Amino acid sequence: MAITQSDLPELVRLLQQHPEWREALRLILLGEELINLPQLVRQIVETQHQIVNILQEIVQVQRRHEQQIAQLIEGQRRHEEWLQRLSEGQQRHEEWLQRLSEGQQRHEEILRQHTEWLQRLTETQERLIEEQQRNSQRLAHVETVQDRLIREFEELRSEFQALRQELRQEVKELRSEVGRMMQALGLTVEEHAEDILITVMERKGWKLVRGPNSLALNGELDLIAVFEDTDGQQRTVLMEVKLRLSRREVEAWAHRGRSEGFIRKLQEQGFRAPYHPYLFGFRIDVAADDAARHARMGLITSRGELLEPEVIEQV
Repeated sequence: MAITQSDLPELVRLLQQHPEWREALRLILLGEELINLPQLVRQIVETQHQIVNILQEIVQVQRRHEQQIAQLIEGQRRHEEWLQRLSEGQQRHEEWLQRLSEGQQRHEEILRQHTEWLQRLTETQERLIEEQQRNSQRLAHVETVQDRLIREFEELRSEFQALRQELRQEVKELRSEVGRMMQALGLTVEEHAEDILITVMERKGWKLVRGPNSLALNGELDLIAVFEDTDGQQRTVLMEVKLRLSRREVEAWAHRGRSEGFIRKLQEQGFRAPYHPYLFGFRIDVAADDAARHARMGLITSRGELLEPEVIEQV
């Protein structure tokens, strides 16, 4: 039986009395996709909120990275300032050593002149003795002259001894002062090398486990430290520290660092393989760089790691 327009009020009344019919009629008229549209909209809104939260986390991580980069730049600037101060200190030490050398040359010249004076006095005395032997009439005069020369000789000898004592004292004081300055400079260099070593290893993702310390093994090892790499393996890092690195020092450390006796003493002190031998220098000669590459030794400067070493597994 067909439904006409006159039947619509009755149909509306029945739908109001039976809500379940309205739901069925809505499903028929709108289709399942339109019915589910509000749920899809809510899911899209929720997904949008999640994306916004993720973007906010990314922004926070980016800010932290920028702060870390700023800290690294500041640390590099401080290291360069330390290097500048150390270079200026070295220049002053070289100037002091130059003045010491010039003073020593002047003192040697004075000693040479006094030696010549003594030689001339000796020769004069000998001539006077010969003159005395040839002419007895001039004996009194010769004796007078001889006495005067002897007095002058004694005075000169006293002056010479006083000058020599003064020179020795000045040289002693200068050597003591230079020694203290060089010791202080060496401690500053080693402290700076410790900071650079830790920074280089942390950039590799290694964690410091022990040290850095110095170690006396038939000659002092400047720095030794134990790190744990990203796989959890402990690695022993050995480093010689020099203000100015030369080829001879590279070759000497390469020979000593890989010798059986040296490795055995490390093991006796509780430091196990693998070993990573490094050299640190503020200034590195070209020949030293070539020697380090040839000997497969690690090379570190105040700017970071230049060469990675060949790892010593076992001897």
